[in-house]
Amino acid sequence: MFSSRSQIPLILKKTEETKIITFLNPVSFYGFLDLPNKQLFDYIFSDGFLLTKLHNIFLASTKIERVSFDFSSIAGDVFSYAENQNLCIVIVGGNSSEVLQAKDKFLDLYPNLNIHYRNGYFNNQQEIKEFILTLDKLNPDIIISGMGFPHQENFLIDCKIIMSSSFIGFTCGGFISQTALRTDYYHPIIKKLGLRWLQRAFLHKHVRNRLLRDYPIFLFRYLKDIYIKGERIYR
Repeated sequence: MFSSRSQIPLILKKTEETKIITFLNPVSFYGFLDLPNKQLFDYIFSDGFLLTKLHNIFLASTKIERVSFDFSSIAGDVFSYAENQNLCIVIVGGNSSEVLQAKDKFLDLYPNLNIHYRNGYFNNQQEIKEFILTLDKLNPDIIISGMGFPHQENFLIDCKIIMSSSFIGFTCGGFISQTALRTDYYHPIIKKLGLRWLQRAFLHKHVRNRLLRDYPIFLFRYLKDIYIKGERIYR
């Protein structure tokens, strides 16, 4: 189920083929397994220490590494490649202020980046469809969707179904909102120690609530399912 970080360069080079990519953590893991059309995702990465650790303990024959769409992982590689190859990027997520601030910070780092942006709030499905049709005319090479699970996944699925032009699509969770606050959101020591969750929990109440409520539920269910199903847990 989970892909390897070494596949990212190859994914980026094949912009003539539509590919959509998402990143799962303990909060989104089971929701994704129940997501309609989840099979349309071409690559799935494990984003989070706990999910990665559990996989490597119980399914050691297929070890994986943590991969996320932020500057502690692959975001810098994607933006650098897009700038160097003059690719068109569209970012969708955050509120109007956050996405504008994030766009400006991306341009500070990558001055020649061809970037377009929109906030991640839509009134209804028709508005989403109309925006996707506008995107199709723009013909972007890369679409980055940061609207939270499952909205960001459903948005990329809709893009893949509706758009006639090819693109590479990434979900990015809270990356756009985080970048609006600080370009390199995570402290270097936090990144080195793999404690991104701890910094988020310290800064954001909703993350603390997830750690206290959702993570124990996930852990119990995962341990039960891995014991009963083994590798079939991902089906």
